Amino acid sequence: MEIKIKKGKILVYRVFDIGSEVDLEKVEALFEDKKFKERFKLDRKHNTSLIIAKPPLSIHLGSMDLKIMDTVHSCELIAKVWHFGTLSLCFQIPMTEGVLWTDLIKLANWIENEKDLDDIARLKAKEFQLDIKSAVPVLNDDWSLNEDYVTYLIQEFDNYNDSLLKLCEYADIPALILAESKEILSDSVKKNILDNTYQYSRDDMVVVDWNSALVIEPSGSLDVPVVIEFALNQLLEMRYYDDLLDQRLNTLYNNVVGRKKGLFSKQYSRLAEEAGQMYLEISEIVENVENSFKAVGDFYLAQIFRASSKRFRFDDWVKSINEKLGNLAEVSKLLHSEVNENRNQTMEITIILLIGIELLPLLWKVIS
Repeated sequence: MEIKIKKGKILVYRVFDIGSEVDLEKVEALFEDKKFKERFKLDRKHNTSLIIAKPPLSIHLGSMDLKIMDTVHSCELIAKVWHFGTLSLCFQIPMTEGVLWTDLIKLANWIENEKDLDDIARLKAKEFQLDIKSAVPVLNDDWSLNEDYVTYLIQEFDNYNDSLLKLCEYADIPALILAESKEILSDSVKKNILDNTYQYSRDDMVVVDWNSALVIEPSGSLDVPVVIEFALNQLLEMRYYDDLLDQRLNTLYNNVVGRKKGLFSKQYSRLAEEAGQMYLEISEIVENVENSFKAVGDFYLAQIFRASSKRFRFDDWVKSINEKLGNLAEVSKLLHSEVNENRNQTMEITIILLIGIELLPLLWKVIS
Protein backbone atom coordinates (compact mmCIF):
# COMPACT_ATOMS: atom_id res chain seq x y z
CA MET A 1 0.00 0.00 0.00
CA GLU A 2 1.41 3.37 -1.05
CA ILE A 3 0.71 5.97 1.62
CA LYS A 4 -1.03 9.11 0.40
CA ILE A 5 -1.40 12.38 2.29
CA LYS A 6 -4.68 14.26 2.09
CA LYS A 7 -3.76 17.36 4.08
CA GLY A 8 -0.53 18.77 5.46
CA LYS A 9 2.24 21.31 5.02
CA ILE A 10 6.00 21.56 5.02
CA LEU A 11 7.57 24.05 7.41
CA VAL A 12 10.97 25.14 6.14
CA TYR A 13 12.97 27.10 8.72
CA ARG A 14 15.96 29.39 8.36
CA VAL A 15 17.30 30.91 11.58
CA PHE A 16 19.73 33.86 11.77
CA ASP A 17 21.40 35.90 14.49
CA ILE A 18 20.42 39.49 13.67
CA GLY A 19 22.05 41.27 16.60
CA SER A 20 22.16 41.74 20.33
CA GLU A 21 19.08 41.58 22.53
CA VAL A 22 15.88 42.67 20.78
CA ASP A 23 13.29 44.98 22.36
CA LEU A 24 10.14 43.02 21.48
CA GLU A 25 7.83 45.83 22.62
CA LYS A 26 9.47 48.18 20.10
CA VAL A 27 9.21 45.55 17.37
CA GLU A 28 5.52 45.08 18.16
CA ALA A 29 4.98 48.83 17.88
CA LEU A 30 6.84 48.96 14.54
CA PHE A 31 4.43 46.38 13.10
CA GLU A 32 1.34 47.93 14.65
CA ASP A 33 -0.48 47.91 11.30
CA LYS A 34 0.09 44.19 10.77
CA LYS A 35 -3.10 42.18 11.33
CA PHE A 36 -1.28 38.90 11.80
CA LYS A 37 1.11 39.41 14.66
CA GLU A 38 1.05 37.75 18.05
CA ARG A 39 3.14 36.72 21.01
CA PHE A 40 4.06 33.08 21.38
CA LYS A 41 1.38 30.95 22.99
CA LEU A 42 0.52 27.26 23.15
CA ASP A 43 -2.79 25.59 22.41
CA ARG A 44 -2.42 22.57 24.67
CA LYS A 45 -3.86 22.64 28.18
CA HIS A 46 -0.68 21.20 29.71
CA ASN A 47 1.53 24.09 28.61
CA THR A 48 2.30 24.70 32.29
CA SER A 49 5.09 22.16 31.77
CA LEU A 50 6.97 24.91 29.94
CA ILE A 51 8.31 28.15 31.40
CA ILE A 52 8.88 30.94 28.87
CA ALA A 53 10.77 34.01 30.06
CA LYS A 54 9.98 36.35 27.16
CA PRO A 55 7.62 34.99 24.49
CA PRO A 56 8.85 35.64 20.93
CA LEU A 57 6.84 37.78 18.53
CA SER A 58 5.38 36.25 15.34
CA ILE A 59 4.74 38.44 12.31
CA HIS A 60 3.06 37.36 9.08
CA LEU A 61 5.16 38.72 6.20
CA GLY A 62 2.65 37.75 3.51
CA SER A 63 2.34 35.17 0.76
CA MET A 64 4.92 34.40 -1.90
CA ASP A 65 5.36 32.01 -4.80
CA LEU A 66 8.14 29.44 -4.65
CA LYS A 67 9.18 27.22 -7.53
CA ILE A 68 9.62 23.80 -5.99
CA MET A 69 11.00 21.24 -8.42
CA ASP A 70 8.84 21.90 -11.49
CA THR A 71 5.80 23.36 -9.75
CA VAL A 72 5.08 26.83 -8.38
CA HIS A 73 3.65 26.71 -4.85
CA SER A 74 2.08 29.58 -2.95
CA CYS A 75 3.43 29.66 0.59
CA GLU A 76 3.12 31.82 3.70
CA LEU A 77 6.19 33.46 5.22
CA ILE A 78 6.19 33.85 9.01
CA ALA A 79 8.90 35.72 10.91
CA LYS A 80 9.45 35.02 14.57
CA VAL A 81 11.82 37.30 16.48
CA TRP A 82 13.32 36.27 19.83
CA HIS A 83 14.50 38.59 22.59
CA PHE A 84 18.02 37.11 22.70
CA GLY A 85 18.71 38.25 19.13
CA THR A 86 17.62 35.57 16.67
CA LEU A 87 15.18 35.69 13.77
CA SER A 88 13.41 32.56 12.62
CA LEU A 89 11.84 32.56 9.14
CA CYS A 90 9.33 29.84 8.33
CA PHE A 91 8.15 29.07 4.79
CA GLN A 92 4.82 27.25 5.19
CA ILE A 93 4.38 25.20 2.01
CA PRO A 94 1.09 23.29 1.64
CA MET A 95 1.35 19.66 0.55
CA THR A 96 -0.47 18.77 -2.64
CA GLU A 97 -3.58 16.75 -1.83
CA GLY A 98 -3.02 13.08 -2.54
CA VAL A 99 0.78 13.36 -2.67
CA LEU A 100 2.48 9.96 -2.38
CA TRP A 101 4.93 9.32 0.45
CA THR A 102 7.67 8.45 -2.06
CA ASP A 103 7.09 11.77 -3.85
CA LEU A 104 7.25 13.58 -0.51
CA ILE A 105 10.69 12.04 0.06
CA LYS A 106 11.82 13.35 -3.34
CA LEU A 107 10.49 16.77 -2.40
CA ALA A 108 12.38 16.58 0.91
CA ASN A 109 15.58 15.80 -0.97
CA TRP A 110 15.04 18.81 -3.23
CA ILE A 111 14.48 21.12 -0.25
CA GLU A 112 17.59 19.74 1.43
CA ASN A 113 19.79 20.58 -1.56
CA GLU A 114 18.13 23.73 -2.93
CA LYS A 115 20.34 26.80 -2.39
CA ASP A 116 17.81 29.34 -3.71
CA LEU A 117 15.82 28.95 -0.49
CA ASP A 118 18.90 30.01 1.48
CA ASP A 119 19.34 33.10 -0.70
CA ILE A 120 15.68 34.07 -0.40
CA ALA A 121 15.70 33.57 3.36
CA ARG A 122 18.90 35.60 3.79
CA LEU A 123 17.45 38.45 1.73
CA LYS A 124 14.20 38.46 3.71
CA ALA A 125 16.12 38.31 6.99
CA LYS A 126 18.24 41.34 6.05
CA GLU A 127 15.12 43.27 5.04
CA PHE A 128 13.49 42.42 8.36
CA GLN A 129 16.64 43.38 10.27
CA LEU A 130 16.57 46.83 8.64
CA ASP A 131 12.88 47.20 9.48
CA ILE A 132 13.50 46.64 13.20
CA LYS A 133 17.00 48.15 13.53
CA SER A 134 15.74 50.74 16.04
CA ALA A 135 14.82 47.86 18.38
CA VAL A 136 18.26 46.19 18.20
CA PRO A 137 21.11 48.01 20.01
CA VAL A 138 23.89 46.24 18.06
CA LEU A 139 23.18 44.83 14.59
CA ASN A 140 24.97 41.71 13.37
CA ASP A 141 26.33 41.93 9.82
CA ASP A 142 27.87 38.44 9.76
CA TRP A 143 25.39 36.10 8.07
CA SER A 144 27.74 33.15 7.60
CA LEU A 145 26.28 31.24 10.57
CA ASN A 146 22.66 30.08 10.45
CA GLU A 147 20.48 27.07 11.16
CA ASP A 148 18.06 25.29 8.84
CA TYR A 149 15.36 22.78 9.70
CA VAL A 150 12.33 21.16 8.07
CA THR A 151 9.17 19.93 9.78
CA TYR A 152 6.68 17.77 7.86
CA LEU A 153 3.28 18.46 9.43
CA ILE A 154 0.60 15.95 8.40
CA GLN A 155 -3.02 16.45 9.42
CA GLU A 156 -4.78 13.73 7.48
CA PHE A 157 -3.94 10.64 5.43
CA ASP A 158 -5.87 9.66 2.33
CA ASN A 159 -5.72 5.90 2.71
CA TYR A 160 -4.36 5.02 6.15
CA ASN A 161 -6.43 4.37 9.26
CA ASP A 162 -4.26 1.95 11.21
CA SER A 163 -2.22 2.74 14.33
CA LEU A 164 0.31 5.50 13.77
CA LEU A 165 2.96 3.39 15.49
CA LYS A 166 2.61 0.93 12.58
CA LEU A 167 3.03 3.68 9.97
CA CYS A 168 6.73 2.84 9.59
CA GLU A 169 5.68 -0.55 8.18
CA TYR A 170 4.06 1.17 5.20
CA ALA A 171 6.01 4.44 4.90
CA ASP A 172 9.76 4.98 5.05
CA ILE A 173 9.82 7.58 7.84
CA PRO A 174 13.65 7.61 8.25
CA ALA A 175 14.08 8.27 4.51
CA LEU A 176 11.79 11.31 4.81
CA ILE A 177 13.56 12.56 7.94
CA LEU A 178 16.98 12.27 6.26
CA ALA A 179 15.68 13.41 2.84
CA GLU A 180 17.25 10.27 1.40
CA SER A 181 15.62 9.48 -1.95
CA LYS A 182 18.31 7.19 -3.40
CA GLU A 183 20.08 5.10 -0.78
CA ILE A 184 18.43 2.28 1.18
CA LEU A 185 19.05 3.07 4.82
CA SER A 186 20.49 0.47 7.18
CA ASP A 187 18.44 -0.96 10.02
CA SER A 188 20.67 0.69 12.62
CA VAL A 189 20.14 4.15 11.08
CA LYS A 190 16.40 3.58 10.91
CA LYS A 191 16.29 2.42 14.51
CA ASN A 192 18.27 5.45 15.69
CA ILE A 193 15.67 7.75 14.13
CA LEU A 194 12.55 5.80 15.11
CA ASP A 195 13.75 5.60 18.73
CA ASN A 196 12.88 9.30 18.94
CA THR A 197 9.15 8.73 18.40
CA TYR A 198 6.63 10.32 20.79
CA GLN A 199 2.86 10.22 21.19
CA TYR A 200 0.38 12.10 23.35
CA SER A 201 -2.73 10.39 21.99
CA ARG A 202 -3.38 7.59 19.52
CA ASP A 203 -4.11 10.18 16.82
CA ASP A 204 -0.83 12.10 16.93
CA MET A 205 2.85 11.28 16.62
CA VAL A 206 6.21 13.05 16.48
CA VAL A 207 9.56 11.83 15.21
CA VAL A 208 12.39 14.25 16.03
CA ASP A 209 15.85 14.30 14.49
CA TRP A 210 18.71 16.80 14.26
CA ASN A 211 17.80 18.20 10.80
CA SER A 212 14.06 17.56 10.43
CA ALA A 213 10.97 16.22 12.14
CA LEU A 214 7.73 14.45 11.27
CA VAL A 215 4.70 15.78 13.12
CA ILE A 216 1.31 14.08 12.69
CA GLU A 217 -1.34 16.32 14.26
CA PRO A 218 -4.99 16.11 13.07
CA SER A 219 -5.89 19.49 14.61
CA GLY A 220 -3.14 21.28 12.69
CA SER A 221 -1.81 22.79 15.95
CA LEU A 222 1.69 24.22 15.63
CA ASP A 223 2.57 23.64 19.29
CA VAL A 224 5.09 20.89 18.57
CA PRO A 225 6.77 22.63 15.60
CA VAL A 226 7.11 25.84 17.64
CA VAL A 227 8.67 24.00 20.60
CA ILE A 228 11.21 22.46 18.21
CA GLU A 229 11.74 25.90 16.69
CA PHE A 230 12.49 27.31 20.14
CA ALA A 231 15.22 24.69 20.69
CA LEU A 232 16.58 25.47 17.21
CA ASN A 233 16.93 29.19 18.04
CA GLN A 234 18.68 28.37 21.29
CA LEU A 235 21.06 26.12 19.37
CA LEU A 236 21.96 28.90 16.95
CA GLU A 237 22.77 31.28 19.80
CA MET A 238 25.00 28.66 21.44
CA ARG A 239 26.83 28.09 18.15
CA TYR A 240 27.12 31.84 17.57
CA TYR A 241 28.67 32.59 20.96
CA ASP A 242 30.89 29.52 20.82
CA ASP A 243 32.29 30.84 17.53
CA LEU A 244 32.54 34.38 18.94
CA LEU A 245 34.51 33.09 21.95
CA ASP A 246 36.91 31.30 19.59
CA GLN A 247 37.54 34.54 17.73
CA ARG A 248 37.98 36.65 20.88
CA LEU A 249 40.29 34.12 22.57
CA ASN A 250 42.46 33.88 19.45
CA THR A 251 42.69 37.68 19.33
CA LEU A 252 43.70 37.80 23.00
CA TYR A 253 46.32 35.06 22.56
CA ASN A 254 47.79 36.80 19.50
CA ASN A 255 48.00 40.10 21.38
CA VAL A 256 49.69 38.56 24.41
CA VAL A 257 51.86 35.62 23.31
CA GLY A 258 55.26 36.47 21.86
CA ARG A 259 54.95 40.22 22.37
CA LYS A 260 57.14 42.24 24.70
CA LYS A 261 55.40 44.64 26.96
CA GLY A 262 56.79 48.04 27.80
CA LEU A 263 57.01 49.10 31.39
CA PHE A 264 54.65 51.98 30.87
CA SER A 265 52.49 50.29 28.23
CA LYS A 266 48.74 50.23 28.83
CA GLN A 267 48.18 47.32 26.43
CA TYR A 268 47.72 44.65 29.11
CA SER A 269 45.46 46.91 31.12
CA ARG A 270 43.26 47.44 28.08
CA LEU A 271 43.22 43.71 27.21
CA ALA A 272 42.40 42.76 30.81
CA GLU A 273 39.48 45.17 30.84
CA GLU A 274 38.21 43.87 27.49
CA ALA A 275 38.52 40.23 28.62
CA GLY A 276 36.64 40.89 31.86
CA GLN A 277 33.88 42.79 30.12
CA MET A 278 33.60 40.12 27.43
CA TYR A 279 33.31 37.41 30.08
CA LEU A 280 30.48 39.21 31.86
CA GLU A 281 28.57 40.02 28.64
CA ILE A 282 28.73 36.55 27.12
CA SER A 283 27.98 34.84 30.45
CA GLU A 284 24.87 36.96 30.84
CA ILE A 285 23.69 36.32 27.27
CA VAL A 286 24.24 32.55 27.53
CA GLU A 287 22.33 32.49 30.82
CA ASN A 288 19.47 34.43 29.20
CA VAL A 289 19.31 31.95 26.33
CA GLU A 290 19.34 28.94 28.65
CA ASN A 291 16.65 30.44 30.91
CA SER A 292 14.42 31.70 28.07
CA PHE A 293 12.64 28.36 27.75
CA LYS A 294 12.56 25.67 30.42
CA ALA A 295 10.80 22.32 30.54
CA VAL A 296 9.46 21.13 33.88
CA GLY A 297 7.73 17.85 34.54
CA ASP A 298 7.31 15.09 31.97
CA PHE A 299 4.40 16.35 29.93
CA TYR A 300 4.29 15.87 26.18
CA LEU A 301 5.65 19.24 25.01
CA ALA A 302 8.36 19.15 27.65
CA GLN A 303 9.41 15.75 26.34
CA ILE A 304 9.52 17.09 22.78
CA PHE A 305 11.64 20.04 23.87
CA ARG A 306 14.10 17.83 25.73
CA ALA A 307 14.27 15.41 22.79
CA SER A 308 14.96 18.28 20.36
CA SER A 309 17.68 19.72 22.59
CA LYS A 310 19.25 16.28 22.88
CA ARG A 311 19.22 15.71 19.11
CA PHE A 312 20.71 19.18 18.60
CA ARG A 313 23.46 18.24 21.12
CA PHE A 314 22.63 21.39 23.03
CA ASP A 315 24.46 20.27 26.19
CA ASP A 316 27.67 19.76 24.20
CA TRP A 317 27.54 23.36 22.96
CA VAL A 318 26.85 24.65 26.48
CA LYS A 319 29.80 22.62 27.81
CA SER A 320 32.07 24.00 25.07
CA ILE A 321 31.02 27.58 25.85
CA ASN A 322 31.51 27.11 29.59
CA GLU A 323 35.02 25.73 29.00
CA LYS A 324 35.91 28.70 26.81
CA LEU A 325 34.43 31.13 29.31
CA GLY A 326 36.67 29.44 31.90
CA ASN A 327 39.67 30.00 29.62
CA LEU A 328 38.62 33.60 29.16
CA ALA A 329 38.41 34.07 32.94
CA GLU A 330 41.91 32.61 33.36
CA VAL A 331 43.31 34.90 30.65
CA SER A 332 41.63 37.83 32.35
CA LYS A 333 43.24 36.88 35.70
CA LEU A 334 46.67 36.53 34.10
CA LEU A 335 46.35 39.90 32.39
CA HIS A 336 45.28 41.54 35.64
CA SER A 337 48.30 39.94 37.36
CA GLU A 338 50.56 41.39 34.68
CA VAL A 339 48.92 44.79 35.11
CA ASN A 340 49.43 44.66 38.90
CA GLU A 341 53.05 43.57 38.44
CA ASN A 342 53.56 46.44 36.04
CA ARG A 343 52.10 48.87 38.55
CA ASN A 344 54.29 47.48 41.35
CA GLN A 345 57.41 47.85 39.20
CA THR A 346 56.42 51.39 38.26
CA MET A 347 55.82 52.22 41.93
CA GLU A 348 59.20 50.76 42.95
CA ILE A 349 61.00 52.79 40.29
CA THR A 350 59.13 55.90 41.36
CA ILE A 351 60.09 55.35 45.01
CA ILE A 352 63.74 54.82 44.05
CA LEU A 353 63.71 58.02 41.99
CA LEU A 354 62.13 59.98 44.84
CA ILE A 355 64.72 58.65 47.28
CA GLY A 356 67.43 59.56 44.80
CA ILE A 357 66.06 63.08 44.48
CA GLU A 358 66.03 63.38 48.30
CA LEU A 359 69.66 62.23 48.50
CA LEU A 360 70.97 64.52 45.76
CA PRO A 361 71.41 67.59 48.08
CA LEU A 362 73.32 65.47 50.61
CA LEU A 363 75.54 64.03 47.93
CA TRP A 364 76.15 67.54 46.59
CA LYS A 365 77.25 68.74 50.01
CA VAL A 366 79.60 65.80 50.43
CA ILE A 367 81.14 66.41 47.03
CA SER A 368 81.44 70.16 47.68
